[in-house]
Parts: sequence; structure tokens; C-alpha cells
Amino acid sequence: MARPPAPRVNPRLSASQLADYLSAATPVGQLGILRQAKNPGPNRPIIIQYHHARRTIAECLRDRGGLNRIVAQANALLEDRRDDGTNGPLVRDDAQRCIDVIEAFQRASNALDVWGPEYREARQPSPPLNINGVEVSVAPDALVIDNRRARVGQAFIRCTIGGAGEAAENRRAEANVNLATLAHMHATQYLADLGEPHPQTSMVIDVSRENVFRAPANSARRIANIEAACTMIAAIWPTV
Repeated sequence: MARPPAPRVNPRLSASQLADYLSAATPVGQLGILRQAKNPGPNRPIIIQYHHARRTIAECLRDRGGLNRIVAQANALLEDRRDDGTNGPLVRDDAQRCIDVIEAFQRASNALDVWGPEYREARQPSPPLNINGVEVSVAPDALVIDNRRARVGQAFIRCTIGGAGEAAENRRAEANVNLATLAHMHATQYLADLGEPHPQTSMVIDVSRENVFRAPANSARRIANIEAACTMIAAIWPTV
């Protein structure tokens, strides 16, 4: 039997993990996120949830005129994946969830405040951010190019349903804004050759909430909070 990966010696989180950490309701919740990041082996999902949905929605952003065709093709493949009895229950369930999310995006697409800029495939590989000793992996779903203003940003597509209730909704909104801010910080460091990195050009498209969250126009305070949080994460990482 293969041994699980050893705990990470150096602090490393994904951008989504850091965004959720910053909006966690309690220190216990924050520690749970750090422990999951430090010990990825047992917590690593067998499949990457919503991967097909995010890829399809990103393709729709790049080709709005072909949206209905792209959705139809993706859903046909996902229905085959869902109905194939040789696939395990997790794979089949993920296929149905992806269909649900893609159709939700299709229904809401005209009302979403996303159209106007040009979308391109995200750069691969995507280098990490290093924020005060914490390595933050940033894997956006698309580049966002505002050709009218020569601005650049990045987009994340969020598909999970999440918890219900006002408090959970507020935490999710806060996490989405933090994630958009991290996308802007990453664009500032790595995408200036494509245009001026602009906070509100970076966004999180929360499909299940039919809403778009952008980095604040004045992001200085939020960036300072992110940097301070990373300083603390680096300090406590050995004891997590």
C-alpha cells in the first residue's frame, strides 16, 4: 500500500483555501483549513469536483456566441458519464452536479455582469504567490482582458452549493471577494505584460448564487489583511 504524502513542511495553501480561511467564522474553523492544507494526503478528493463544469463555463465565457452549442456538447458527454454503470458513484454524482451547474449558468448567463471583456485561457503553468512566507497556489479559470481600458484580471468560477443561512451567505460572499483580491494580486505580479492589472477586472463567478464578486476598487486594506494573515499562518504552521 502506498504511503500517504508527508505533511508539508513549508506553509502552502490554495487561493481558495486562503480565501476560506480569511472568512472562517471561528479559530477552530481556521485551524481545520490549515490542517487540511498541511496534510493533503487523506483529504485529497478521488476526483476533482466540478472540473468539467468549470471548464465548460470557461469555454462559454471565451465564446459567448457558441454558448448553447458548448453546453449541449458538454451535457451530452456528462450524461454518458453519469449513465455509465462502470463508473463509480462519486464520478456519476459529479457528472450530474456538473450538468446542474452548467444549466444554471446557461439560464443566468444573460443577467450576469460578466460580458464585455475578452476571456482567454488561463496561463499554464500558473506560478504561485509568496505572501509573507506562505506559498499560495493560484489556478484561475480564465484571463480577463478589458481591451477598452487596457486592463487585465483573472476569473475564478465557483460551483459548490455551500451552506444555507444568512451567516453562511455572508462568509461565502467575503470569501469570494478575498479570492477575487488574490486573483488581482496574482495578476499584478504575473500579467502586467497583458495590460494594467485592475482590481475590479478580477472576479469570482459564483454560479450557484448567480452572482459575480469583484476585488474592491481600493484593495489596499484587504491586501494588507491578507498579508497579515499569512504572517500569522507562517508563524503557527509548525504547530498546526
